[in-house]
Amino acid sequence: MIIMRIDHTTENGVHRYECWDDYGCSVVASAVAVEENGHINLKEINVGRSYRGRGLGTLLLEQVIADFSDRDLVASVFEERVPWYRRHGFEPVESRGGLIEVKRRGQSLKMIPRI
Repeated sequence: MIIMRIDHTTENGVHRYECWDDYGCSVVASAVAVEENGHINLKEINVGRSYRGRGLGTLLLEQVIADFSDRDLVASVFEERVPWYRRHGFEPVESRGGLIEVKRRGQSLKMIPRI
């Protein structure tokens, strides 16, 4: 399957990502990330049941990481999802109400002095 496009829309600090099928007819995966207190809270990544296991969740997560590479990303996930997030640079930081909070530190851009 070839993904035709990922659309990214933003309204009031809420970033929505929609991954369309190769025909451009249906959204087959989506993600929502919210700007909160200087970081990005990844609220959800959903992949349609018949499209799971094809890397679409990874594709969406990598897009969110690229878009916000300079900011910390935080997500609350079920324990069985922690290894997947670890593969993408997240580390568990807290356990709350049956969920594990994972965090990926943003890459600060340092200015290089001119010589």
